[in-house]
Amino acid sequence: ICDIDIESDLMLPRNNGGVFKITNIEAFPDNTVRIYNRWGILVFETKGYDNGNNGFQGVSQGRATIQKNERLPVGTYFYIIDLGEDGRDPYQGYLQLTK
Repeated sequence: ICDIDIESDLMLPRNNGGVFKITNIEAFPDNTVRIYNRWGILVFETKGYDNGNNGFQGVSQGRATIQKNERLPVGTYFYIIDLGEDGRDPYQGYLQLTK
């Protein structure tokens, strides 16, 4: 396994169990995933992302105006996926969170 793949940049409760799925991310256990809202405020950050219990489900981690453990508003979010390997540029892109 050499690379990861973003399963879908559209997050729906019925898509992938409502989790932002990153295919092959488990091959990079030192990964860090960060998700920001449209104002650049960090709303999710984790090390060792795994598409399961440690995956983004559209729930706030208690930053800024959204209380911890509450669903984030519908909208566009920006993600950065750092695989934790020297010399590799992080993956970046946009994620659309819907109901």
